[in-house]
Amino acid sequence: MKEILHYFKNKRSATIAVTVVCALIAIIVVAATITEEKKPTRVVGGKANLKAIYHFDDVNDIQLVAAQQFGIQPLKTRDDLDSTLISSLSKIETTNLLVVEPLTHSVPYLTNNAGDLLNTIAENFQDKLQDKGIKQYQIVVTSLLRTEHDVRRLQKVNRNAVRKSCHLYGTTFDIAYNCFQQVDTLTDFEGNTASHKVLVNVLGQTLKELRDDNKCYIKYERRQPCFHITSRY
Repeated sequence: MKEILHYFKNKRSATIAVTVVCALIAIIVVAATITEEKKPTRVVGGKANLKAIYHFDDVNDIQLVAAQQFGIQPLKTRDDLDSTLISSLSKIETTNLLVVEPLTHSVPYLTNNAGDLLNTIAENFQDKLQDKGIKQYQIVVTSLLRTEHDVRRLQKVNRNAVRKSCHLYGTTFDIAYNCFQQVDTLTDFEGNTASHKVLVNVLGQTLKELRDDNKCYIKYERRQPCFHITSRY
């Protein structure tokens, strides 16, 4: 009788052990599925894909006049970015229209008008893509408002950086021309994918129209793969 009871006791323990192991495996699999992030789809390419007509050349001295006219007073450090000033600025965040890259030498703010300009660029860009039967792609923003301390740090690693930077005034931002990110969320519009050559020239056309309408100044940067853009209002 004791042997029979011992047999069933061992069998029950083994069953419990197997159940526990299976449960742990299931938890690990579910956790891995939840934590695994899908990498965004990016289209990349070089500056050779951009037509010469979009090699805009509004130099810093020209852009600086508009930045000083329409922007904020430059900040010495990020500690000067207090709640009162923040409330008067537009915070720039990743949306279905644009992607804000991790910012190492700037903070995610612009004047309200510059923020509107950035959104207009992104909206017009996607509208043009849809007119061409192309899927939605986001533009990639690489730099926004800088403090004087940010500029000094940047000058140590970037020869293009100047002390009298338009980024100090919150009127200026950089948009990458070497990459675009495909919008992965579901939309009502399903179009075709596009090459970098197509995307970068649609962006160029979008910018040219706004520049021709006196909405902005633009510098096509060669050393850094971006359009350097300052709002003119």
